[in-house]
Amino acid sequence: MTGTTTLGAAVRSAGVAELVWRRNGQPPGALGVVPLWLGDRAAVALPWAQVEAARAAAAGDGAALVLSDPRLTGPGWEPLVATGRLTLVEDGDGSLFTEQLLDQELRKHPPSRALADSPMLRREHWWYLPRLVLLLDAVDVVPVGRRDGPADAVLAVDDDGLHVRTVRVADWDADPLSLTGAPPDARGPAVLVGQELSVPDVERWTVHVTSGHAADGRLTGVQPAEDRALEPVPGLRARVRRQRALERGCVQALRAAGHR
Repeated sequence: MTGTTTLGAAVRSAGVAELVWRRNGQPPGALGVVPLWLGDRAAVALPWAQVEAARAAAAGDGAALVLSDPRLTGPGWEPLVATGRLTLVEDGDGSLFTEQLLDQELRKHPPSRALADSPMLRREHWWYLPRLVLLLDAVDVVPVGRRDGPADAVLAVDDDGLHVRTVRVADWDADPLSLTGAPPDARGPAVLVGQELSVPDVERWTVHVTSGHAADGRLTGVQPAEDRALEPVPGLRARVRRQRALERGCVQALRAAGHR
């Protein structure tokens, strides 16, 4: 097992990560996230538009934060997977995020700078600061393979617990999918998680999730991701629509939870 000190250094140096969690006999849930560090724990701070995913992840019987993507990393990064349980802190007024996590997010996630890089921007985009902070109480931290291209993905198999590996997919259009590097003995509902992002601005970030049943180095009953390619460069109208959709989602969720 790798220690907390090593995990902390890797999380601080990572630009993006994958968060996966158990879902009661279904394929694990999965998100692409910005990994943060709070106190002595890895953290993820989701905007309130993602309230359903945040609560589902916290309710799951086990989760894993996977640092498998070498893009946007610093010198302390190494590919690791940390497994444990998630605790959800519903930061409805944004004080926790603003005081302890915002600086990390601004450094790692350039799109956040357009919304929260100054007091004026933070007042204008107040809805972006309240966050759903997921804290990982890691019980195991081990090395994982690094992802080196679009053929590589994170495989998470639920076999009475999460089994996580980096695998190589021989042909994404096949069914079943042949997986190089899959855990030899684990079998059960599973997901393949991959990410494509524009570097260094991260303005475009496509997270794709393929689900099915994993066994013997294959994924059967494949439910493919809608799209695995990096999204096209957005125009001005698309940027405005995307920000307005995020704002509406956050405001609605905050009001529903009684925070506004």
